Amino acid sequence: MKILGSPGSPFVRKVRVIAAEKGIEVEYVVDRPSLPGSRVAQLNPLGKIPVLLLDDGDTIYDSAVIGEYLEGLKPEPRLVPQDFAGRIAVKRFEALGDGLAEVAVTVSHDLGPMTDPERRAAWMPRQHDKLQRTLDAYADCIAGRNWLHGDVFGLADICAGYALCYLDQVLPSVDWRSPRAQLASYAERLEARPSFRSTVPQSA
Repeated sequence: MKILGSPGSPFVRKVRVIAAEKGIEVEYVVDRPSLPGSRVAQLNPLGKIPVLLLDDGDTIYDSAVIGEYLEGLKPEPRLVPQDFAGRIAVKRFEALGDGLAEVAVTVSHDLGPMTDPERRAAWMPRQHDKLQRTLDAYADCIAGRNWLHGDVFGLADICAGYALCYLDQVLPSVDWRSPRAQLASYAERLEARPSFRSTVPQSA
C-alpha cells in the first residue's frame, strides 16, 4: 500500500500516524497535487490528498475514510471503541481535529474572501474565534485526564495531536500554549510518541 500526498499536509500526516500506531507498513510517496506529473487527480477525482493506493490498484481517499479502512484492516491495537456511544464520541473528536486543521489551512494560506474588503475584514476575526473556541474545548476535555476518551490512547488523541502540531507549524504567532498549560503538556506527550516523531514534515 502507498499513501500519496505532500509533506506539508496535516491530513497526510494524520493517516501516516494512524498507520504507524497500528503497525501497518505503508509506503509514503511524496506527491504534490499542484505540480506537473502528480498522480493524485487520476486517483481521486477531487484532486485532494491523502490518497491510499491499495496493492490491487484500488484507491481510498479522505483521511477519515482511510483511517476507517486501516482500523478495519488491523483491528488491534484498537484506536476506535467498538461500542456505539464510544465510537461516536471518538468520531466527534476526529471532526474537531479535522476542523481545527482546516481552519489553520484556511488562515495560513489566506483563503478568505479577497475582493470584498468589508467581508474580508469580518472574516479573519471569525477564523481566529474558531481557533480559540476549539482550543478551549480541547483544554476542557483533557483537564484531569491522560487521554481524550477513556483511559487509553486512540484516534481522538491522534486527531488532536496532528492538528495542534500543524497549528504550531503554520501559525506560530498563535500562542495557545501559555493559557492552556495542561493542553500544552498533553501535546508534548503526543509529539514524543514514535508515530509523531517519525512523521514530522521535513519540508512543505
